[in-house]
Amino acid sequence: MKIFTYNQYIKSIHTLRLNAVLQLAEESEKYQLEGENIRYSHDKLIKNILKEDEEARKFINSFIEPKKVIEKNQLVRYTNSYITNKYKSKEADLVYKLKDKEIFFLIEHQSTIDIKMPYRILNYCVDIIQEWSRNKKIGKDTKYPIVVPIVIYTGDKNWKIPQNFRDKQISSYVFERYKVDLEYNLVDINKLSKQTLLEQNTMFSYTMLIEKSKNKEELIDNLSLIIKTTKDKEKLEKLTNIIKYLLENTLNENIKQELLEKIDRKVGEKQMSTLYDRLLAENKRILKQGEKQKEREIVKNMVNKKLDDEIILEITGINKEELEKIKK
Repeated sequence: MKIFTYNQYIKSIHTLRLNAVLQLAEESEKYQLEGENIRYSHDKLIKNILKEDEEARKFINSFIEPKKVIEKNQLVRYTNSYITNKYKSKEADLVYKLKDKEIFFLIEHQSTIDIKMPYRILNYCVDIIQEWSRNKKIGKDTKYPIVVPIVIYTGDKNWKIPQNFRDKQISSYVFERYKVDLEYNLVDINKLSKQTLLEQNTMFSYTMLIEKSKNKEELIDNLSLIIKTTKDKEKLEKLTNIIKYLLENTLNENIKQELLEKIDRKVGEKQMSTLYDRLLAENKRILKQGEKQKEREIVKNMVNKKLDDEIILEITGINKEELEKIKK
């Protein structure tokens, strides 16, 4: 895991013009799916997922792999944006902070190659520390925070930009030790297989799988695969919103409707499975207690809910003749 520490901050702060800090700008890059006059924003999809604390936590644990797993509710959004006078209209990329610890996570999304990325990340990290220090009383015992910079790259070309700022500085045998040693973590979509993303089973990994789609057909196939794979009702509901709103200009109405119907069927199957499991558990409890009368009431309830006879017979263990008597 790559981090930005106080020592690196001290070195770098003398090399920067602090009044000209680059903005943490939301990528405005859009792309066109092959053969289709369809465009949508990369950042809109990625950021809408990672704006949720829990999704950001899962992402950091899965892709950055800290030595100690970040537990639930330990990660919070630090701020909505860093805005300078020069870049008032630009929205910041995501910044999170560990509760009760001065450790920050900067998440920058790139859909295109940016040769200035090492310099940008350096500026961002210094800016975060400056923002943190504004309301702090700095003394001799003050410990400055750690910043963990993360770049998510979802473009098609190979990312060949150095990850460490020192690699972009001139070489000097005499002054080599004064180089700023700042390295960012890179999550490159091109190095993540479809199987790996499915196994992660998070909304971020599903979003990355959507981003990997090279054309409309592959996008539809990947969405169908996600629907088939996930068993989580909440994830399916979020996927519904992605299809309805974030991909509204990407998919035609017929395709959207087909995908949404698949989700509805999957949610229905999940609800039926939950009901089935609940009834089965309840029946076993009743049989164990020998309460036959309650068993008959459950069968009546199942009949009233119009469950198939085969399901009722399997759950209750009664025979067809007994079932017919109850139904009459």
